[in-house]
Amino acid sequence: MSKYDVSKFRNITVAFNTPFAEDESLDTNAVKALSRYFLKKGVKSLYLCGSTGEGFLLDNEERKRVVDAVMEEVGGKMVVIVHVGTACTGHSADLARHAEQSGADATSAVPCVYYRPGEESIYRHWMEITEAADLPFFIYNIPQLTGYAVSMNLFDRMLKNERVAGIKNSSDPAHDILRFKQAGGKDFIVFNGPDEQYLAGRLLGADAGIGGTYGAMPELFLILEELIRRGQIVEAQELQATITGFIYRLLSFPSLYGVVKALIRLDGCDIGKPRLPFLPVNDKDPAVIQLYRDIRQAVEHVSRF
Repeated sequence: MSKYDVSKFRNITVAFNTPFAEDESLDTNAVKALSRYFLKKGVKSLYLCGSTGEGFLLDNEERKRVVDAVMEEVGGKMVVIVHVGTACTGHSADLARHAEQSGADATSAVPCVYYRPGEESIYRHWMEITEAADLPFFIYNIPQLTGYAVSMNLFDRMLKNERVAGIKNSSDPAHDILRFKQAGGKDFIVFNGPDEQYLAGRLLGADAGIGGTYGAMPELFLILEELIRRGQIVEAQELQATITGFIYRLLSFPSLYGVVKALIRLDGCDIGKPRLPFLPVNDKDPAVIQLYRDIRQAVEHVSRF
């Protein structure tokens, strides 16, 4: 059982899109601007340098600069989880140490990527990360990208580590959330990963969510969470259907990260384009503009709930 108070993590947590300048260099001023943007939207928690943050396209020093800029801007005002996963255990441990030094609230990591090592290697990888920083650690299960689905055997072993506070579960079957929550217990945080099934994840035991499409429509996810907490499930089902429709439209563009950045730019915060190999999306594209208008209209509508 984790030794930490995990109550502050029960929030809609936006997976932070890393801003870049025109030459694809890291734009720390835009990192700060985006932090303020989400704070003003009412978002309480951020997840840095994960998949949505193009973390695997950043070197370690760039990842540290992202964390430093966010903490300088909203540290103490928002809960900050830093994804420290890399292919190299030593590099991940270094990022974890920096996260603690920066004042971040927690770390998280996927299994080692690309090489797809065995379960014992993944266990040792995660254990080294937790030993590097005295912070809550969140396992990140995303088998569609890492090639490894966290087994209950490994999960049970990780639960014995008092720094393991929860799991971000992005596997497709919603019932995985049920398994992890039942094994972890009420004080173990389970984050829903698949944004298109947020409601299903919450009803099956997820405590909160971390999502890559939240940035395009944070208000809708904040209202969805509020409806769930109120027990207004019919209204939540309607809103989830609206959100899922928007997600399908987001996925129709050349890159998800490109279109989310374009939508945020249309909403007044310019965070540039994604790094190659992710493709940019033009915010002057009529389909992007229409999607933006539809999202804003939906926000206006559901704000009356």
